[in-house]
Amino acid sequence: MPNRSASRRSSQPNATTSRVRTSQSDVILASTLHDPGGDLAGEIRRWLPRLRRAYADMVVATSPSTAEATNDLLEERGVFIGTLAANERGPLYRLSIREGLRRSGSRVHYLDFDRALHWARGPIHELEALVERSKRHPVLLVGRTPAAHESHQEALVVTETETNRHLARGLGVRGRVDFMVPSFVLDREAARAFLSASRTRGMGIYGEMAGLLFALGHDVAYVECDGLDWETPDRDRRTVSRVGLEAYRDRFDRHDEWRLRYALQRAVEAAFDRVRARLGHPAARLRRLRLGSRPMSSSSLSRTPSTIAI
Repeated sequence: MPNRSASRRSSQPNATTSRVRTSQSDVILASTLHDPGGDLAGEIRRWLPRLRRAYADMVVATSPSTAEATNDLLEERGVFIGTLAANERGPLYRLSIREGLRRSGSRVHYLDFDRALHWARGPIHELEALVERSKRHPVLLVGRTPAAHESHQEALVVTETETNRHLARGLGVRGRVDFMVPSFVLDREAARAFLSASRTRGMGIYGEMAGLLFALGHDVAYVECDGLDWETPDRDRRTVSRVGLEAYRDRFDRHDEWRLRYALQRAVEAAFDRVRARLGHPAARLRRLRLGSRPMSSSSLSRTPSTIAI
């Protein structure tokens, strides 16, 4: 069986990769993927070529339980960078960002790979515009529009809404901000600083990420996107087609799902509080942006009230 150790494996673009790449971007997509059932193989084959339109290169680190067939497919496509022995989110996320910095590009965009594939099957023009125009901002936080967030299961929406409010209060930011995708674009200097300061290993990493983004020495640009709507149905489109999206969503209204989401909420908020105690109150401000001609919600307010087109 192939050695999947991240310390020994660093995927390089193969001949197939070179032929299909057409992007003029210099932004690198740094992703992680958890696919134990191998359910996303079809999505990878269909939509990864479309993702290449937006990025100069891509790297994907996978969880230890991801199917071997998925790892093989990612390696065949020239984006696989390995996995880790321990099933911990923090080290895996840092691995993807660190490997992204080894590629030739001005910036690294962190985004879970299943979300990236879902975005590619939908409003790819939105993703392309985001990536291209992120070059104006050293630190760019990407959130979901209210509609995109509310497309998810109720347990996720309720707990993440509470967590987003907790994080915003801790950062001194007024109004709605979605920290919990997670998705952000960092220039090389900011990405190196982020990696140097990041310590969390478990699922609290989302809270640490939010705190660190405001401690990198730059104001944080923020934009919300429609393409970050619910990606989980992509793993089981046959069932979704048979029972309908609403019935499929209702399957997540279970005690164990709520318990998982509340545990995640506690871990994220605790990790955020720890990083804020360690680093102190941030000097960075949130600068709300709009993507193209689509304005952000008029109810969105921050310490910097102007809305800036990116």
